[in-house]
Amino acid sequence: MRQIKVMPLSHQAFKRYGDYISLVDDAELAGASVFPAGFFADVMPLEFGGALAPTISVNSLKRCERVVKFIEYHRHTCEGILPLDTDAIVFAGIPVMGRLSAERIEAFYVPRHTFVRLNPLIIHGSVFCIEPSGHSLCMLPGRTFANDMEMKRLSDDEAFELI
Repeated sequence: MRQIKVMPLSHQAFKRYGDYISLVDDAELAGASVFPAGFFADVMPLEFGGALAPTISVNSLKRCERVVKFIEYHRHTCEGILPLDTDAIVFAGIPVMGRLSAERIEAFYVPRHTFVRLNPLIIHGSVFCIEPSGHSLCMLPGRTFANDMEMKRLSDDEAFELI
């Protein structure tokens, strides 16, 4: 089984997949907002494809074996991920010739309270928690799983472990 080393989250390393921002760092929020203090407006734009209103979903996470056997992407919408009460690992990758593939995957250590935006067509999957359990918030347009999601179960040869 192939192993993928989890890297620290940095803007340089992550920029091809999307963006991120700490939601508890006032200086970072001020730098991204039209208002410099207090209410930090519009710090992370999200493209939801215009068809359906954004929804909030919550993932209940358990620390487990970090083996990825399922990948997905959304053709027209980005996805927002926010680890709430645990640090987390998020993996992302670029399609190969427009197809879901586990060949070009990277993994990132995401501190709790850091909002991650995955751009459309970025391969991703389950969020893995660092603590024994935790929660992450997921922002997508309503019913994205039914109208803008392509997924693939990986064979044993394609599956990979995040280390």
